[in-house]
This record gives sequence, structure tokens and C-alpha cells, in this order.
Amino acid sequence: MNQVRIQRLTDYTSISLAGICAIHCFFTPVALILFPVVGSTFVFEEIFHELMLFLVIPASVVAMFLGCRRHKDFSVIMLGGVGLYFLLVGAFAATGYVESILTLTGAFIMISGHLRNFRLCRKDSCCEH
Repeated sequence: MNQVRIQRLTDYTSISLAGICAIHCFFTPVALILFPVVGSTFVFEEIFHELMLFLVIPASVVAMFLGCRRHKDFSVIMLGGVGLYFLLVGAFAATGYVESILTLTGAFIMISGHLRNFRLCRKDSCCEH
């Protein structure tokens, strides 16, 4: 698999995972209020955050590194780094609503970094359409 395909695949994967994190953090409080029994499922356990980070960190690092190497725009790496920081702090250092706010913020920053990566690659024609 060439670098363009790897970069595109990891961008798509990272956007999807960050989106899942955002949806999870946004709807968890609502789901727990409406359906308290779902609080005992895997999706609402702390291991879910760790699993998502285990998947999103390598995919994001690869996508942003490959994209930045091609189009030389370091704002992509800055957005990715800040987004990952918020995700990590939200997952491991925060509790309650602060955890959700940090995770949502990190997910949206990550998604914006990956979208910028896409746009720059298309603009510079360094990625296949």
C-alpha cells in the first residue's frame, strides 16, 4: 500500500474514531438519564476510552505525519497534537462533565486537523482523488 493510500485511510479512520468519541461523550449523559441500565454495558465503561485512544492515536499520528510531510503545513500537526492532548486529559485526568467537554473539544479539534489535511492534499494535488 502506498503512502497516499495509507494517509487517506488513516485520516478516514481517525475522523471516524474521533466522531465516535464525540457522539459517545455527547449522548452518554442523555442515555444514562433515559436508560439507566445501559450504564452497565461496555460502551459506558472506562475501558472504552482507553480502547478508542489506543486506536485513534496511531492512526492520527500516521495520517498527520504523512500529510504534513507532503504538503508542509505544520498547522495540521499542531491541530492533531492539541486534539490528542485534550482527548488524553479528558480520558485520564478529568471526571464528570469536564471529561465530556474535554473529549468533545479534542475530538472536534482532531477532526478539523484531519479535514485540513484532506484539503491541503487535494489543493496541492499530492493525494489521488
